[in-house]
Amino acid sequence: MKVNFEIDATPEEWRKFFGMPDVSELHEDIINEAKKKIESGDFDVMKLLQQFMPADIQKMTEMQQDFWQNIFKQQK
Repeated sequence: MKVNFEIDATPEEWRKFFGMPDVSELHEDIINEAKKKIESGDFDVMKLLQQFMPADIQKMTEMQQDFWQNIFKQQK
C-alpha cells in the first residue's frame, strides 16, 4: 500500500512549524549590503565565489589555466 501526502506551505510556514528562527531581516540586510557594493563598483565576483569553492576546485581551476596557457605558448 502506498500513501502520499501533499502539503502546501510557504517557506515561512515551514520555519514556524519547525521552530526555526526568522532570518528575513538578516537576509534583507545582506542583500542590501551586496547591492551597495555592486553599485559602488567595489565588488569582485571571483573573490566572492572563491570563498564558497573547496580548495580542490580552486586547484583544478589553476590547473586548467596552466594547461590552456601552455597550449597557446606551444602553438606560437
